[in-house]
Amino acid sequence: MKCQRTFLKILFSFFMTIIMVLTFSNNTITVKALSEADLVSAATKMSEYDGITNWKRQLNSPSNDIGNITIGGNVSLGYTFGTARDANNNVKAGDKTITSSSTTATQGSSPIITNSKINVFLNNNGKYYGILHQGTDSYNGTGGSPQMASDTSIDFALLTATSSDTTFNKTSNVLANLSDYDSTNHIAKLYYTGTDANNKPVFKIVGYYSKLQVYVEIVLRPSISGSPVVQRELYVYNPSNAKKQFQTFFGEDTALSPNMDTTVDNVPMFAIGDGEGLYLLSGSTYDPASKLFVTNDDKNGNGFKDFMGRVFSNPTNWGVKGKQGLGSSANMVSPTLPWASNPTATQNGDTAAAKDANLLKGKDNSGKEYDVVDTNNKQDTAYTLRWPETNLAAGGVSRYVSNIGATIAGYAIPIVSKTYENLTSKDGKNHVGDTLRFTLTTKNDGYNATWILTKLIDDLPAGLTVNKNSLVGDFSVNNNTITFNPYLSIEDGTSAKVTFEATINNEAPDNLTDGHLTNTASFTGSNLGLSDSQTYTDSVDIPVEIPDFKYRFTKELRNDTTDPTGDFTNKVTAKKDDIIEYQIKFISNGKDSLDSSTFSDTLPDSLELVPNSVTLNGSSRDSLNFPVNMLVNGMTNTISFKAKVTGTMASTASNTAYLQNVKTSGDETFSSLPTEQSADVEIQEALPTTAFTEVPSKIDFGSINNPTADKLLPNISTTGKLVIDHTDDTAFQVLVSYDNDGSDPIANTNTSEKLNQSNDDCLFFNQADSENSDNFLPITKDGVAINSAGFKGSYTGFDLSKYIGLKKWKLRVPGNTDAGNYNGKITWSIQDVPQ
Repeated sequence: MKCQRTFLKILFSFFMTIIMVLTFSNNTITVKALSEADLVSAATKMSEYDGITNWKRQLNSPSNDIGNITIGGNVSLGYTFGTARDANNNVKAGDKTITSSSTTATQGSSPIITNSKINVFLNNNGKYYGILHQGTDSYNGTGGSPQMASDTSIDFALLTATSSDTTFNKTSNVLANLSDYDSTNHIAKLYYTGTDANNKPVFKIVGYYSKLQVYVEIVLRPSISGSPVVQRELYVYNPSNAKKQFQTFFGEDTALSPNMDTTVDNVPMFAIGDGEGLYLLSGSTYDPASKLFVTNDDKNGNGFKDFMGRVFSNPTNWGVKGKQGLGSSANMVSPTLPWASNPTATQNGDTAAAKDANLLKGKDNSGKEYDVVDTNNKQDTAYTLRWPETNLAAGGVSRYVSNIGATIAGYAIPIVSKTYENLTSKDGKNHVGDTLRFTLTTKNDGYNATWILTKLIDDLPAGLTVNKNSLVGDFSVNNNTITFNPYLSIEDGTSAKVTFEATINNEAPDNLTDGHLTNTASFTGSNLGLSDSQTYTDSVDIPVEIPDFKYRFTKELRNDTTDPTGDFTNKVTAKKDDIIEYQIKFISNGKDSLDSSTFSDTLPDSLELVPNSVTLNGSSRDSLNFPVNMLVNGMTNTISFKAKVTGTMASTASNTAYLQNVKTSGDETFSSLPTEQSADVEIQEALPTTAFTEVPSKIDFGSINNPTADKLLPNISTTGKLVIDHTDDTAFQVLVSYDNDGSDPIANTNTSEKLNQSNDDCLFFNQADSENSDNFLPITKDGVAINSAGFKGSYTGFDLSKYIGLKKWKLRVPGNTDAGNYNGKITWSIQDVPQ
């Protein structure tokens, strides 16, 4: 019985074990069928990372689209998925195979991969100029095989550590491993179109990479700078609950040919230098000659790390460079570019190659140079790119970028960039008060071409203040916009740089987007000898730390004379005697507050403080220098005062207010905090003014009874003043005139009979002289000076009443004059006296 129980127990345990194994096995092999909705959902997920907000899916076997980036003249760089030409080699879209399943094959020793391949080309006045190998008859239209576009390029590939997937060849291609969501019609991809921030076309293909059970998105977009460069991007989305490990590669078969011939190109391939990538030159083989280049430039650091120039086929492993000198020789073992988690020194391809090094040349152990060839002793050019191995977290999305550009001889390719370095930071971070040095670089990646850089504009964001002393050359500054006019000639393969410095000011924390300031520069120029001016842009993000003592300190003003109810701004125009009202505001809203300080402001010479006009939060202050004690966070504190314009010459009266000897609640100290910008009064030149602001209204000679003989009557009073403005600092004379034959002679108000018939001895004026003696002169129509010595200088409101007062006038009254009231007019004038 004991044995029997034991046997039964063993059988039972064994049976349970079988059930557990079967259950586990069923769970691991169950795979959800791919649906169209799954792909759409994944595309939406990856669009959160690609930066395009207006993707639109193209349905029903969509045709491809072509984007073009202007190079110069009638030449542009084109990009698309699939073919981009017709049978006559005209640039033309219409490939409807781009969403179909991709297939692989081998022709001879060449890998063949079909459908929706990346195609970048030169558009030469409407004609297709190839820079990548295109399959036979790979054109749109009758008899064409559009699916064969770029057929021998592998494009993006994902390799893993499994023994069957560590060799880079056609089986690693991403497109060929996408699962069909419509198995009946063999449809594996979604196609989307959109536009970037410059409204340029962007295209993408989305699919499910079954080998790794991840979703992928391949994006073609123009460089955001406007340069003729296409960014080829791969996004990988891991929808699972476990990480995915893989290494990304890219392989392309190049062919610089305007006529789409199928001969081996045999063109040289060179390193750009500094690990940036490679370039090819067609030389004189083709007319026009052309250049292709591939770079890893990416602001987010997602560009390829390693690259290698190689021969296209034989060896079929794209991690091998080629054969050593002869087609019958063994494959090269150094350098290589294989799958490698931790590559050795010989497994990094040509990444370390020197600038302009020929990548299809090698050296044997004795140092003898040889050509890198295929089994046919040809140098059919191709290249391989590799990124570091990726461990993609569950739910994560990774990005991989390679850039390709091309041009025709005679046209430049300006590559522009803006970078910065912090000159003062002690911890590697950017803080308020730090000084940054910006470098604007223009590189010409063209071919036998010169680019003329005519203008650079850098529009600094709020939060940066340019250091004008750091600017050199032909430049101007308007507010925070710097304009350079360099007129530099940049030969191909060379670059030019412009530098300047700016300070992170206290406005920065209030103007951050996602923790950083964004600064954009534009570069304008043209090809030498051509009228094809174009503008390119580049931006740099500047992360800024938020300080504990965070504040705003502004100074504005307005002209109370001309616009007493207007808004306060940082600049006004004014003229002499105008009243300017200043308004200075301080608010702190960080962790710490202001504990103590001293306010200080000094007016320039052309302004004078209006007495009793200074206030702090409405309370009077004696001057523009006074203590400021504790200020509460979140409260706006206002300092106001007024100033009178005293200057007469055209000038800018600029001044800045300061808080000095500042101590915060966090025991932080600052020797001086200036207002964010100066307040400027643009004083207009006081144009020379010559005018009478007041003249006497009446000169009274009294009355006389029945004169029988001529009499001279002195004036008994003068009503009103004689006041003038003469702002020009010159000599002048003031005259009084009387025209007895004019329209207003002294005459009887009832009969209009003139008092005197003679014009020269009717009215007399006592002209002042240095002796202060009487000197009565007849007042004629030409005038008599009121002061024999005249006057000199600049005057406003100059009162000359002492010269024309009591007993300064005499009137001749003829005998037997009819009784009545007599009135007339005199005329005043000012004349400049020649020096």
